[in-house]
This record gives sequence, C-alpha cells and structure tokens, in this order.
Amino acid sequence: MPKKREEAGNTAIDYLNRDIVNVKLELQTLNKLVRDGNGQPSLMERVTTLSSDFTHMQSEVKREIESMKEMMCQHHKDTMDKNKMNWQFKTAIWVALIGSISSLIMHFYK
Repeated sequence: MPKKREEAGNTAIDYLNRDIVNVKLELQTLNKLVRDGNGQPSLMERVTTLSSDFTHMQSEVKREIESMKEMMCQHHKDTMDKNKMNWQFKTAIWVALIGSISSLIMHFYK
C-alpha cells in the first residue's frame, strides 16, 4: 500500500509540475503579446498612442474654448458699441428735430 500512495503522490506532483510549466508558458506568451504585439502594435504602444492622442485632443479643446471665449467677448463688445452708436444716433436725431422745431417756432413768432 505505501507504494501506491507514493505513486499517487508522484502523479499529483507531476500534474502540478505540468500545470506550472503550462502557466509559465502562457505568462511568457502573454508578456510577449503585451510587450511586442502579435502582428499589430503591442498593447504598450497602443496605450502610449492613446495617451498622446488624448493629450493632443485635450489641448485642442482648451484652445477651442479660449477661442470661443474671445469670440464671445468680441461679440459682446461689438454689441455694446453698436448699442452705444445706436443711442448716439437717436440722440442726435432728437436734438436735430428739437432744434429744427424750435427754429421753426422762433421763425414764425418773429
């Protein structure tokens, strides 16, 4: 009986050794896939590319936001200038109208 136990123990150890070798091979394959790729860019290259693209897009968005802020400020300034000129024009017309009416009134009362 002790021999059968010993053989069973050796068989279990053999199975474990084979499993360890298989796991090691799978980890080596996975490591190569992550590091070198499988005919396509590796995962590390892809992450680096995505990170670079994200940084580029982030700076583009910031530039666009700044550009939009400048455009909004310029539009607000233009609107204010237009309103100011509109009021100046209206005031000038009223002054001219009042001056003309008072001139006519003065002319008829003389």
